[in-house]
Amino acid sequence: MPDPRLEQIDHFIDCLLEGQPTPALALDGENLITDIANKLERLALLRETTSADIALFARGPVVVFRWRNEEGWPVEFVSQNVERLTGYPIEEFASGRLPYASLIDAEDIERVGQEVADNAASSAWFEHEPYRIHRQDGEVLWVYDYTVVLRDGEGTATHFYGYIMDISDRRERDEQIEEQLRVIDSLGAPLVQVWDGVLTVPLVGLLSEARAAAMTEALLERVASTSTHTIIIDLTGTEDIDTSTVLHLHRASKAVSLLGCDCLLSGVSASMAQTMVSLGVEFSDVGVHRTLAAALRSVLARI
Repeated sequence: MPDPRLEQIDHFIDCLLEGQPTPALALDGENLITDIANKLERLALLRETTSADIALFARGPVVVFRWRNEEGWPVEFVSQNVERLTGYPIEEFASGRLPYASLIDAEDIERVGQEVADNAASSAWFEHEPYRIHRQDGEVLWVYDYTVVLRDGEGTATHFYGYIMDISDRRERDEQIEEQLRVIDSLGAPLVQVWDGVLTVPLVGLLSEARAAAMTEALLERVASTSTHTIIIDLTGTEDIDTSTVLHLHRASKAVSLLGCDCLLSGVSASMAQTMVSLGVEFSDVGVHRTLAAALRSVLARI
């Protein structure tokens, strides 16, 4: 007569192989059959977890790869959403016809290869500096790459397991911001004489260390060499200010006051005033005005 416990295990294995929900195994005791049953249930749980992970990556923006540590980094596994990112069907990678290195831009491949070689020696994981890949349609994408190093029993790197994701939009935004900062830095801090002895310094954007130093030096030179008695630093062209900008403004106002020159701030918004107060920086000896016109009226009233 067939052992009912073996029949349960046989049915369980059939369900596992067919991808069907697995029934609970009600086997008591501490013999070999019970041990096998427990391991099968753990295997079924692992299958469910793995299936959920695969489904997650198949629908998301992150593409998972498993590469062999060989020339060109042949692909052993890639998640199903690879075609959405690269334009190449998954079969191209699975067949071995398309090594991963063939996607990487010619200007980046040497650097990427060096990063792999450096980290394969001893690292458990590493992050590449962003690099470019070419889609099948020729479009170039910037990608982020996080990689785990898989080793054999002797510690030799045999595979790399990791994920990549498209960061082209973020890269473009970063480049636009950098370009804007370069433009702002190139503008410096022009000194505009608006009245006899009165200079305005219209600021655009935040003050970097270099811009602040250049502005302060220019102000001190002008005050020392002319009859300038009042300087108005106008913040109308600045949407907001950070801690560094507040400190730079404070130092600049202190520096010119030591030469007997009054310093005023104009174009100060409510959010700027809140930032200044929260930092505890003392501006009591500096006239603060909401608009440049108000600052000029204040100066002309004293002349």
